[in-house]
Order: sequence, then structure tokens, then C-alpha cells
Amino acid sequence: MTDHATYLDAKRALDDRSLNREVLDRFAAELPPEPEILEVGAGTATMVERLVDWGVIEGGRWVAVDAHEAALAAGEARVGEAVGDVAVEYRVADAFDAVSKAVAAGDRFDAVVGCAFFDVVDAAPAVAALADVAPVAYAPITYDGETRFAPADPDDDAVLDRYHRHMREFRAGGPDGAAALAREATVIAEGPSPWRIEPPYESGERTVLAHLLDTVEEAVGETGYDASDWAERRRAALKDGRLRYEAANRDLLVRLD
Repeated sequence: MTDHATYLDAKRALDDRSLNREVLDRFAAELPPEPEILEVGAGTATMVERLVDWGVIEGGRWVAVDAHEAALAAGEARVGEAVGDVAVEYRVADAFDAVSKAVAAGDRFDAVVGCAFFDVVDAAPAVAALADVAPVAYAPITYDGETRFAPADPDDDAVLDRYHRHMREFRAGGPDGAAALAREATVIAEGPSPWRIEPPYESGERTVLAHLLDTVEEAVGETGYDASDWAERRRAALKDGRLRYEAANRDLLVRLD
């Protein structure tokens, strides 16, 4: 399987074109001129680079938190201590441990950012914890319950049903991460941010698709279903440049009540 940092960097362009710009504009309107932002699940620190490049933030402080040390180290090596006039700090930690330490230290932020974060945590305790350190959360690329591959395969329904079962039973959060967050917090703005990959593939997209196929096969296997034949057919389609993929995501900006 592709290592985590390589996958995160490969999907940067996909995230760039998928982000809902109306929700992002509303997020920008919530921020003071030099905001202090806590990012949970920061990965390789692409979000702070993106928001500076796009003119969403021009100064302030960004604290990037991730439990994957290698991914965060890759981001720190690339980004350094600042992006433009935004000072960047890196903390290798579980998101909730980092929040607890911030609360204990009296550290407050203007916003929390969590890209693809709320589909891997339980929304209620996450909202309660994050409300102690920030008034709002920007949650882009939150999974919204639907994945599709094409061309059609006879095992698609069985595999993807078990993939969603794995999300419900084997990890926090689940396939309804966007809906769960909307139930637990006050939605300020929301909009679709679907992932779509189709041939001819752009830079990094083969890496993303290969990683996603590995992820689905491994997850489905943990439910007791053998998806290896399905995965091999899908890999053959990827090799031939025929595989298409779509996932429903939603960007949300919420008030942490």
C-alpha cells in the first residue's frame, strides 16, 4: 500500500478542485485579519499552504496536529516554520490529546480545521471537545456516504456495502460523517465537494486510485469478505486507464455550540 504521506500529497490537486468555494469564502468571512487556527488531522500540511496561496489567510498562527509522525514530518520539511506571514507549528499527537493540552494551557483559537476528519471520529464528542478551544470548525472533504467505481463490476454492491459496514463497525465515525456533524453542531454553510477521477489521469491520480483500492480491499477483508478478485479487476482497469471513481463529500462550516 502507498505510504500515508505519499497518498496525502498525491491527492492535493484532487482536493484543490473538489473544495466548495462558497463554503470556503464563508469560512474566510468568519476569520479575523490574523487568525489563530488549529488543524486536526493536518497530514502533510497542505491546507495551510493552500489557504495562504489562495489568499484566505495572510498572517497569524497555524498549529498543525497529526498522529502520523512521518506525514507531519514530511509537511514540516516542505513548509518549514512559516508560509508567507503565517507562523506554523507542528504537534505529533492524537487530536483529542492535543485539544486537552490546549485547554489545560488556556490556548484558544479562532477556528478549527479538519479536512476528512469528521468521518473518522464520533461527531458528538468531537464537537464537545473542539468547542473548548474554538468557536467554529471548517470541515471540508467530509465523506457523505457514497462511493462509485466504473465501469460496473458484478461485485460492486457487495464490496461497497461491506466497505460502509466497516466504517460503521470498525472505526469511529462512519459513512454518514457529514450528516452526523450537521446534527451535532450549528451549520453556518455547507455544500458538496465530490471527488471525481476519470481518465486520462492527471498527476497523482493513479497513486490516489491505487491507494483507495488497497484501502477498500483491506477494510472489506476485515468484515470477513474476500474482495481480492474485485480488487484485481479494478487494478487491471486502472492499469489500462479505464477506471473511474467518484465519492460524495460535503464541506461544512459549523458553529461549535
